[in-house]
Amino acid sequence: MKKSKVVILICMTLNSLIINAQSSKNESWKIIFNGKDFSGWSIIGSFGKAWIQDSAINCHMVSNTPEHTFVRTNKKYKDFILEADCKMDGFIHSGFLLRCVDAPDTAKVCIFGYQVKMDPTERKWSGGIFDDFGNRFSWWYTLANDARAREAFKMDEWNHFRMEAISDNLKVWVNGIPTCNLINSKYKKGYIALKIHSLGNNPEREKAMVYFKNIKIISKSPEKYLKQMDLAPKAFN
Repeated sequence: MKKSKVVILICMTLNSLIINAQSSKNESWKIIFNGKDFSGWSIIGSFGKAWIQDSAINCHMVSNTPEHTFVRTNKKYKDFILEADCKMDGFIHSGFLLRCVDAPDTAKVCIFGYQVKMDPTERKWSGGIFDDFGNRFSWWYTLANDARAREAFKMDEWNHFRMEAISDNLKVWVNGIPTCNLINSKYKKGYIALKIHSLGNNPEREKAMVYFKNIKIISKSPEKYLKQMDLAPKAFN
């Protein structure tokens, strides 16, 4: 075989391997919200409101509600990579709950889990992790000393979240900027949920909205698709 033909054959083989690898990587993502209905999801609690419009889950708070409402997957996940786009219009507390579990009847919230916050306050801790548990409410990973992370989330704009939950390590990126690298082993496996915060007697805040779309997950061998992060891990026990 001539040298030129060998070179061409090698190039074709390499291109085929690259295409197959890219295809395999793309096929690892599974869309878990179809943009049309709540197939595969349940609404937990009847106080907040959620509906689908423009291929997104639209959520808003309702005044004088005693408890949060959650849009929650019907399936439980252990190790995974989750990506989603979200947008917050107005002052509304929300976030993603990872590995969440059903709470006892005595708790003030109906589910517990790692809550990746969307924070509308001036402190700008979106992408940090918060825990609602019984009567205790606690920040586990703040953005207090990370100016870069505090500027990642944009109000009134679409934001892209990437969340990696592998064993006891939880990592978060907001619009490509790393915001969290937490080590904690409290929650092992559970649902994924979107939070609609309860609201006191503040009818003017009912106009605030939060939207979620393009929700996808890698739950099969997610460790193959991890992203490099320059934040040092911090443990919270």
